[in-house]
Amino acid sequence: MSSFNRIIFYAAVLVLLLLLFSLAAYFGMFGFFQNMSFNDITLLVGIVNVGTTVVFAIVATINGLEAKKTRSDFVRPHLSLEPAYFDYDIKTGEIIGFTCLNLVNGGTVARDVEIDFCCKGKCSALYASSVGTNDRVQIWNGMFSELGDNITVNVKYSNMFNKNLEEVLTINIDSIKEAKRKFVPVLNPANSH
Repeated sequence: MSSFNRIIFYAAVLVLLLLLFSLAAYFGMFGFFQNMSFNDITLLVGIVNVGTTVVFAIVATINGLEAKKTRSDFVRPHLSLEPAYFDYDIKTGEIIGFTCLNLVNGGTVARDVEIDFCCKGKCSALYASSVGTNDRVQIWNGMFSELGDNITVNVKYSNMFNKNLEEVLTINIDSIKEAKRKFVPVLNPANSH
């Protein structure tokens, strides 16, 4: 159970207990409440109402904070690496590598994008003023053997609210080879005519 759901649960239990306690007091189920005057009971009900209002205010505040977090995730760029232009083995027809690597954005616009592409101990510092939804930025092209065992791409950017964000994307070619996995092309239905 998440912390937000746990808080909602405890708040609901507290409200229910306060309601049951106030109803029991109102109908005289507790002996020491039987001699209470109407003003005392009104005061008790008022206190329970204030407590319930405070609990609901806390729950509403927590709900608002969770909604803000969800909204900020919704308007965030979603970056990924996309190998392209594959090399095929002439004998088997299987993909043995790729000659192009793109940075793809599947979310909202990323602005002032600083890209540090590193492979085989060499790094390239790249820049794009913006990367929109479904845009691709070519960050590398060359021979597959030039990539080495691990690719690391560090991306710093601003989202649409000018909040600075950073992501590190990797492709571990060595672990792909060790697991005897094969590269597969990603097909884009819009470009498959």
